[in-house]
Amino acid sequence: MATTAVQAVEKNITSVALADIQPSNYNPRKNFDETSLAERAESIRQQGVLQPIGVRPIADNRFEIVFGERRYRASVIAGLEEVPAIISELSDEEAQEMAVTENLQRKDVTPTEEANAYKQLIDSGRHTVETLSVLFGKSENYIRTRLNFSTLIPELAELLDADV
Repeated sequence: MATTAVQAVEKNITSVALADIQPSNYNPRKNFDETSLAERAESIRQQGVLQPIGVRPIADNRFEIVFGERRYRASVIAGLEEVPAIISELSDEEAQEMAVTENLQRKDVTPTEEANAYKQLIDSGRHTVETLSVLFGKSENYIRTRLNFSTLIPELAELLDADV
């Protein structure tokens, strides 16, 4: 029988008051399904938050979410006062890239949210279609097609996202 090596990664996990945390503008996800959040909140009431959120300090005892906004929102609904968090010192650029990368790995990001996230990274001047292709493991054609969604009129974007 083959064995698998497991290496422990030290994470600086601490409890942070929900009142000291705020969402980030970098999160590509803009729509949060209320039913799904309520279900997650019930799970959190039963089992707690199983995976910490990622935050970065932005002011004295204030933190901005880098990843885990759905867990944060569900924790608020569940009535928690604190949430486990990994606190990382990150620049705006690093926080943006981490937020986009983490969220685009999810299945329930809408096509226009994905398109806007790619556009935001390209508009930052740090990425091209080619570098995004490597970063996310997608073809350049896929990235270009998604970028076209960011130019849709709002009514068409809503129809596209509703069809997911």
